[in-house]
Amino acid sequence: MATAISLTAQLRDGSATPKALRRAQIIPGVMYGRKYEPRSLQFDYRSLASVVRIAGPNIVITLEIEGENTPESVLIRDVQRDPISENILHVDLYRVVADERITSMVPLVERGRAPAIDRGCVVSIGINAIEVECLPKDMPPFIEVDLSRLVDEHSHITVADLVIPPDVTVLTPETTEVAHAMIPRMMVEEEVVEVPEEIEEAEAAEEESPSEDES
Repeated sequence: MATAISLTAQLRDGSATPKALRRAQIIPGVMYGRKYEPRSLQFDYRSLASVVRIAGPNIVITLEIEGENTPESVLIRDVQRDPISENILHVDLYRVVADERITSMVPLVERGRAPAIDRGCVVSIGINAIEVECLPKDMPPFIEVDLSRLVDEHSHITVADLVIPPDVTVLTPETTEVAHAMIPRMMVEEEVVEVPEEIEEAEAAEEESPSEDES
């Protein structure tokens, strides 16, 4: 089950521009959802950055809006950042309803050690997340990948091999490869033998000079 994290927001009335808000360490954002009118919000930068750092796109967040008694349950759908400083510029939140199924990308976390490594293999990772559908309360924070299944260079793990929590439907095709073991290819550089310039010049002179038979 996903872990709920709390975040506080204020309603944004539009009296200040987004640039002015950011100068005051306030980040503009929006909350939207299915059959729900989008609402403009604003957040304290430090509080928002802390939540963004620990909550992925599949972690349900309890959003408390100042002046309102009923908190909302939301997911982080998008975080816009400055391309240079990487500071948060804007955040999109998706409002979820307890009895409505939602889709989200769930990260894959590697567990264990592949026995194939002892046979000279390396582990190649194909994907790092899968798409799932479930109720908000059933959304897993991550799904484990058991690397101990990789015993030799012929071993591979697909989505079908993953252990999925009950009441969670996987939307990523079951045949999608998650990881496999392989023998690394050795790159052999061809040795280049350089011919000294003196020898090259001598050979060139011999080719240009007429032979005794021709004289």
